Amino acid sequence: MLIKRTLVLAGALFMLAPQAFAADSGFIDNLPALAKDADRPGAMIWTKPGLDRSAYTKVMMEPVQIFISPNSEYKGVDANEMKALADSFHEIVTNTLEPEIPVLSKGGPGVIYIRAALTNVKLSERKRGLLSYTPVGLVVNVAIDAAGGRVSLNDAALEIEMLDSVTGERLGVLIDKAPKAPDSDKLSWDTIRSNFTFYAERFKERMLATK
Repeated sequence: MLIKRTLVLAGALFMLAPQAFAADSGFIDNLPALAKDADRPGAMIWTKPGLDRSAYTKVMMEPVQIFISPNSEYKGVDANEMKALADSFHEIVTNTLEPEIPVLSKGGPGVIYIRAALTNVKLSERKRGLLSYTPVGLVVNVAIDAAGGRVSLNDAALEIEMLDSVTGERLGVLIDKAPKAPDSDKLSWDTIRSNFTFYAERFKERMLATK
């Protein structure tokens, strides 16, 4: 009986682990019951029952947020670096969806509001200044390279929430534990960008399929 109870408890903890991991970030409140994403090992999803995708033709996306892990050895955040990283993800989504699915700066009828965050990110201390000698035109690319070199993504997760931009009703949730690249034991920014591109392309395909 004791063994049976132990196995049941272990199974319950295993099922709850992805949700607990995501909930700890504080990015998505009151997570619904997530299910395994058949397209991506390690990812969990939820879609509003009976969601009519044909009712939506546009999206608006807030800047991607980056959550530093409480276990990070260094917690100092350079706003310019984080903005450069967030902007790069926003650009990926915009370039993937448009022109078929316009990306707007404000909500309205038929607009899906997308929130996204990269959570549980760990930092190491930067040894020298960046913007003090970097020309303005090169800030974005250099900041991405500099931040990428001191950021650990091995425990990071990509969290996405979709809402009706008018009513605020939740339409979908996705939590991806950021799978590693097949040929590496560490995550890279290229892998994260690839994940963003995959989800943007899948979102686009499903949206256009309803037209």
